[in-house]
Amino acid sequence: MSSKKLTIGYFYPDLLNLYGDDGNVQILLYRAKARGIDAEVTHINVETEVTEELMDSLDIIFMGGGPDSSQKGMYRDLLETKGNYLKEYVEEGGVGLYICGSYQLFGKYYKSADGSMLDGLGIFNVYTKHFGNHKPRCIGNVVCEVEEQIKSDPLFKKINMVGNTLVGFENHGGRTYLEKGAQPFAKIVTGHGNNSEDSTEGVIYKNSIGTYLHGPILARNPHLADYLIAKSLGLEDLDKLDDELIISAHTASKKLKQ
Repeated sequence: MSSKKLTIGYFYPDLLNLYGDDGNVQILLYRAKARGIDAEVTHINVETEVTEELMDSLDIIFMGGGPDSSQKGMYRDLLETKGNYLKEYVEEGGVGLYICGSYQLFGKYYKSADGSMLDGLGIFNVYTKHFGNHKPRCIGNVVCEVEEQIKSDPLFKKINMVGNTLVGFENHGGRTYLEKGAQPFAKIVTGHGNNSEDSTEGVIYKNSIGTYLHGPILARNPHLADYLIAKSLGLEDLDKLDDELIISAHTASKKLKQ
């Protein structure tokens, strides 16, 4: 049994769980426990009081995506109550994965189709615009390749038994644009990515990743799941697991039509 313990902070699990995003948390738990690493989830909802002590107990933070109605249910709490804690966590190098709607809310702002503005946390140097009926939703299967920050990380090279590609599924009306200096998480091979214009997918800032990939993303990308686990625990390597089936699913996914 490893002396390490993985504590996952799952923000707004009751509101941000579109397309089975909580499967990402289950994958992290499973892959940690399969290696003898004790692992648990701390659920953080609107009514949860967040403190410095609570944030210090977390090794990795996860937030999923949700419909507009769900995002409205947690928006004020995120900006006015928990936002500063999350900013500090990210700036100090905390490991995090933020999917779709939460990715958008970590940016500067979201401009809706009617022109109304929704302020974001400003953690990621990106903004999102919804063009309404002028542009179709970005929907379909995605194949992309992780960008240099992860690809060149010695830890990723060591634990990576799959390759540099990622597969997933996207479904978003808003289109996200990276500001100067922002680093994309991946480069699109097939799919829309951030905006269906510049071939970028997601953003990576310090040890936090924003992405549009549902799937859930970690279910078909074990190399990314292991990278997040090792990074969050400060490990230099992880014991190998029998991933023949999941790697087959990853490979098959690359052949799916968009």
